Amino acid sequence: MSNIDIIYEDINSFGSVGIKKSELKKRFPEETFEESLDQLVVQDKICVSKKGTYIYCWGKNFYLEYLLSSDIKFKYLYESIIGIQNKLNNYSDSIFKYVEKIDCELSEVKSSFVRIEEKIGSLKNDTSNPNENTSNINLEEFKEQFDSMIAEKSSSIGWLELSSIKDDLCARCTITSTEFYSLVSDLIETYPDKYELSSGGYEGVVLRGIIHGFVRCI
Repeated sequence: MSNIDIIYEDINSFGSVGIKKSELKKRFPEETFEESLDQLVVQDKICVSKKGTYIYCWGKNFYLEYLLSSDIKFKYLYESIIGIQNKLNNYSDSIFKYVEKIDCELSEVKSSFVRIEEKIGSLKNDTSNPNENTSNINLEEFKEQFDSMIAEKSSSIGWLELSSIKDDLCARCTITSTEFYSLVSDLIETYPDKYELSSGGYEGVVLRGIIHGFVRCI
């Protein structure tokens, strides 16, 4: 252990009481004492200050304890600063949480807009060229394919989501999504005793402003 480390430990051993510089010098009479003390001050390890008529040395943390216990004005000022700092920390945490919440909400809104744009894009594709890639399939031909698909894919209780068969039927009948739902609507109106619709799903036949996305044969 170097001489400067020994001096540092000796100063700390006196705690918040500190030690007179003159007494410390007696304990370390080396010629390098002043230089070692200056290095400790520069390294911000100790504080050297006047106490009464004498100059004292404290370890940095112990000097704060000394000031808090001996200087009432300093104590009030220190506590005020700590209180302000704690409030600022609390405000910072609240602001961060608020900004984080807003960021999540903006992400959700952005995702919603993306889904809406995709939906609008698909509708444009379905309706932009009504005479392109369409067939003159009649209702009876569509009914035959529709019934076949329901029998093939319906659940044990008979219900089937329209969107789950839309793509297959559109490919089979060479029709668009818009034509598919239009034909389903015509089919339900023509044969109300053969089919039953149920509300729900993200897409389907709109009746009285409500999406009916499930169907079953009666």
